[in-house]
Amino acid sequence: MSASVKRKRPRHAGVRPGKKPGTWYIDYLDWKGIRHQKTFTGSEADAAKVRREILVMQDKIRNGLQAPPEPKAKIITLYQLWESFEADRRLKIDSGSMSESSLTRVRYTYKALLKYDKDLKARQLGEIGAADFEAFKIYRQERGSKPGGINGKIKDLKTLFNFAVEHEIIDKSPLKRVSRVKEPKKDVRYLNEDEMRSLYFAIDQINPDDSYMCDARDLTHFLLFTGCRVSESLYPDFTWANNGQDALHFNQTKVSRARSIPKGERVKEILERRKHIEGGPFHFNPDKVYNRVTALMRQGNIEGASPQTLRRTAGSLYYLATRDIFATSRFLGHSSVIITQEHYAGLIQSLQIENYRAFEEVIKPDSLYIRYFAGNDGQSPVIGPEMEGPPSRRKHLLPPLVTRVGFEPTANGLKGHCSTS
Repeated sequence: MSASVKRKRPRHAGVRPGKKPGTWYIDYLDWKGIRHQKTFTGSEADAAKVRREILVMQDKIRNGLQAPPEPKAKIITLYQLWESFEADRRLKIDSGSMSESSLTRVRYTYKALLKYDKDLKARQLGEIGAADFEAFKIYRQERGSKPGGINGKIKDLKTLFNFAVEHEIIDKSPLKRVSRVKEPKKDVRYLNEDEMRSLYFAIDQINPDDSYMCDARDLTHFLLFTGCRVSESLYPDFTWANNGQDALHFNQTKVSRARSIPKGERVKEILERRKHIEGGPFHFNPDKVYNRVTALMRQGNIEGASPQTLRRTAGSLYYLATRDIFATSRFLGHSSVIITQEHYAGLIQSLQIENYRAFEEVIKPDSLYIRYFAGNDGQSPVIGPEMEGPPSRRKHLLPPLVTRVGFEPTANGLKGHCSTS
């Protein structure tokens, strides 16, 4: 017969271990005799101290020495929550502690949720559950949204409902148990060489009198030649004040660093064409940018491309031009070079073969730097004028059988000579 397991008694009354390590459940009765449970993170001794303070406060309320807490506000509707949230964020924007784009992003997510189910607008928050958001995820997937886009929408909705929790409108967010959509790890989508040709051909066919497609052309070129995010290119985040004499200045955001990039000839042409627009060159919302850019993509028979694809294409072409992942990261305004490496892992890997071939050309016997001539032993090296140059470069290219190396001055610089043991 197996011995029964003796359960460890708690050290402090009303305090017991929580589900997660380092958490404790505090049980107590309020001044009305109603049982409550509070989760505390910290040590068991600190949890017991908090419980004693709660009990003292309840005793004071029960004996009339302290006023009871005010009743919680009436549960409001989703629309009322949005009104309160927008007013709070507007105040922060006016004070300069938050950017306009942060509120704009959540607003578009809120509208996307109502587009899925317009009845949610008048529903009380207590009647909205996790199942509503799981169904919203399915709705977005069925309409072709990518996992990253869906996860962004869920993140924005969590921001909205966490606001309700912080202001004690609700006790717990219904999104607490709503998980992210699993995102496959793969290279970001960018235009290949054939697609770039098709895109430029479509641009060449644009009618100058078609203002809609001319906007699409200017947006496409601006995103390609600057590598900026859509939000960074739009008014009021990008104004004429960001247009310097020789560079464009992009402001810092939550996910990107402030940066400046040189203003090339194509970008100068775009800004010159749009200088008559007050405030900034692009007065669009993200949906209008998407519609215009994808219309141009359709004319070029390019599938699965979006405005974000143009930014990623700019990053891939910048890396191909520079072969410098750190410079590419700065150009794109990534918060870390690790993000850039993850985005272009496949591109970097594919270039390793090309890089090795270039290395092989340098190091092979008939390279520009070292020539082998068949001596008596068939392998003795002879270093000729090709080795003229800085010794620091030459010494790394010498074969291991060279044991004595010397350099002598000539009219054309240093000339190397060597011998073998």
